[in-house]
Amino acid sequence: RLTHGRHFDVRKYDVKTEIYVPAGLVLGLTLSASNRDFHESLHEELVNVSYVHHLHPCDVVGAFSYITDVDENLPGELESISVRTIGVKNSDFEGVDIPMELLTTERTYTKNVDRICKSLCPKLTNAIIAVVDRKIIRQSNRRAVFLL
Repeated sequence: RLTHGRHFDVRKYDVKTEIYVPAGLVLGLTLSASNRDFHESLHEELVNVSYVHHLHPCDVVGAFSYITDVDENLPGELESISVRTIGVKNSDFEGVDIPMELLTTERTYTKNVDRICKSLCPKLTNAIIAVVDRKIIRQSNRRAVFLL
């Protein structure tokens, strides 16, 4: 059988263990899973991306985000937020306490992330696929107070 270079050769390679999703697509899946929570984004800058574990084509991707900093000192009705987004595969977070150390650590290497997950949140062990730090400039949702 002929296969195209962009198609999966599932006869030769196992989909669940030997075929990986490319890093650019992992980033796109992670950000698209979390971007619906951020309204009116005007500009986005990636500060750091760490790919922690592999993603296979049959895996389901989800994400959660934590706002690390808000800067409201921009002109007009704008604000700049610093966000850490963590992409996960095949996980449900209902009732799971996400460790704060995972959301605030500067070292997002595989070894460090695995250590945090094993000790503080075993359900996330081997489930984190990407840790993305980014800055978003968006329209502020604050309301001006009108006094009479």
